[in-house]
Amino acid sequence: MLEEIVGNNGELKELVPSVVVDASYHIVALNNTAKKMFGEAIGKTCYKTLYGFDRACFEMGIKCPIHDKTSGTDIMSMDYETYVRSYGQLPIGGMYWESLVNITSIETIRSSVLDPLSGLYNRRFAESFLEKSFTQWSRYGQPFSLMFIDIDNLKNINDTYGHIVGDKVIERLSTCLKTMIRSSDVASRYGGDEFLLILPNTNINSGEQAAVRIMKCIELIKLDVPITVSIGLTQVLKEDTSYKDIVRRADKAMYIAKRSGKGKVCVAKNAEDLYLIQIAEGGAEDE
Repeated sequence: MLEEIVGNNGELKELVPSVVVDASYHIVALNNTAKKMFGEAIGKTCYKTLYGFDRACFEMGIKCPIHDKTSGTDIMSMDYETYVRSYGQLPIGGMYWESLVNITSIETIRSSVLDPLSGLYNRRFAESFLEKSFTQWSRYGQPFSLMFIDIDNLKNINDTYGHIVGDKVIERLSTCLKTMIRSSDVASRYGGDEFLLILPNTNINSGEQAAVRIMKCIELIKLDVPITVSIGLTQVLKEDTSYKDIVRRADKAMYIAKRSGKGKVCVAKNAEDLYLIQIAEGGAEDE
């Protein structure tokens, strides 16, 4: 049934969030895209996780493969957004699958979530994922950390060496982000020289280790121009009122790293407790 939505392009199929549920409406498996959208949702009810309902879908007037024992594809609208929804029974006793693709005001699935130059997720997807992550934190206490990454001197590189070289810098950095993160993490190009890295179920200490791995990967990039980045790292806090508070705090930490000589990581444990970490052999040291 998924082929009817995305054709035979396997890359697009990977972008379709899909879950497997049992006869009791509990999620038993998710693909990587669904994990990025809904977090570690195994054991939670599908109608609550996917749609925010307090009752099963059939009680809300929506077709349900578990209740109706049917398969199909339909278009549904929720919260001013339109989705293509597919669902059906698996050839395993008592198991069902469901997929949901947001098609609101988009031309293609791929262009709606990916940045064409870097191959990372785009700002729109990152902010949507941050909002969902913040909801998971507010409802279930699932923590997450955030890195705000800025390429140092990219404008000077573009002006001196040309935009082709500048694009190569972005591509090489993006490769580091893709290869040094977990499958559950979300790396996005947030702006021209700005990137966000969202780390679900990660505290600040584990975030520091991830930042060190990324910095060491960048050190190994071989180009005719030197490449460094400044990183601001923080985690979600009880006093945060929305995901934008986390982004602002990480952004502030990044600018402190940049003003401190660039090529550094600044950690914001909260709005007042900020410190630099020195990238050293074998790990990081506080400055």
